[in-house]
Amino acid sequence: MAGTISRRCGAGFVSAAVFVAGIVLCFAGESTSAAAKSFTLGYSVAFLSTPFEAILANLTIDAAKKDGLKLLPVANANQDAGRQITDFHNLVAEGAQGIIVVPTDSKAIAPALDFAYSKQVPVVSIDIGPEGGKVAMIVRADNLKMGNDACQSVGKALSGKGIVLSLMGDQATNNGRDRTTGFNECMQKNFPGIKVIQEPTYWQTDKATAVAQTIVTSTPNLNAIYMQSDSVMLAGVLNVLKSAGKLKKVGEPGHLYLVSIDGTAPSLQAIRQGWVDTVISQPLDLYAKYGLIYLEAAVNGQTFHAGPTDHDSHIVEYKGNLMDLLPAPIVTTANVDDPNLWGNKVK
Repeated sequence: MAGTISRRCGAGFVSAAVFVAGIVLCFAGESTSAAAKSFTLGYSVAFLSTPFEAILANLTIDAAKKDGLKLLPVANANQDAGRQITDFHNLVAEGAQGIIVVPTDSKAIAPALDFAYSKQVPVVSIDIGPEGGKVAMIVRADNLKMGNDACQSVGKALSGKGIVLSLMGDQATNNGRDRTTGFNECMQKNFPGIKVIQEPTYWQTDKATAVAQTIVTSTPNLNAIYMQSDSVMLAGVLNVLKSAGKLKKVGEPGHLYLVSIDGTAPSLQAIRQGWVDTVISQPLDLYAKYGLIYLEAAVNGQTFHAGPTDHDSHIVEYKGNLMDLLPAPIVTTANVDDPNLWGNKVK
């Protein structure tokens, strides 16, 4: 199986590399970064109310500036799917020749993507993938696996028995659904003795904190909490546990097992301090890096195919588009100081 992607090869940035049976074959061509100087970038984001999305936007913008791109103002949909469609029309009207998007709603974004495609404006979706419409590439982690990894860590820690609170993300996004589905399917299959209390939060800190307050105070025998986004949920959960007198360090009697997804700097620090057991780190920095690499390549007329890449991932077909599934490392005290973790790079 062969896959094609723009990448650095040796000392120069080349327009394409082809992967055949795991071997990288590089072809010289026009420098992507040179061609990018006349390329106007649009960035459409679902919201900027969490550190995760704000940092992702900043990393993408900084990388785009280094590549010499012209940048339009970031379009923030503020969790309004209709507004994001309008944002796309505005970005194209303002001269965007390529768009990076983090969808508000995985299905509702389709008309915006189709509009951009009709105007020959390539789009790359990062972090959250669309379920319709046409994009050049989706760059995200395997969220089903992240949910499964969270389940495995909780199930083993509780020896298959107990009660866990699952603070769900927005189920209108495939990230929220996948993190829920991966966790639940794993629990049902491997740990049927664990009761899962599911509560929606819609990626909103106040809702996550309120839910945690309710469940922690009404469930005295709660054993664990699964946070689908530590960027949104961790601070509130820790405050709730502290107020309830239930914030105990790992190894202390009464400790509630805490596992989260994202890998922000505060979540890694919480592992060091003994409050959090496990974090599944999204490769946020790689979303920005490869999102731009794919977009610059697409603007230069390149196309891609399913298959292995040279950055330890695999391109798969997903609902009519291609998706590069990046690895998401599991973080514990054993590797929390790894300098390669994005939470250790960005403060």
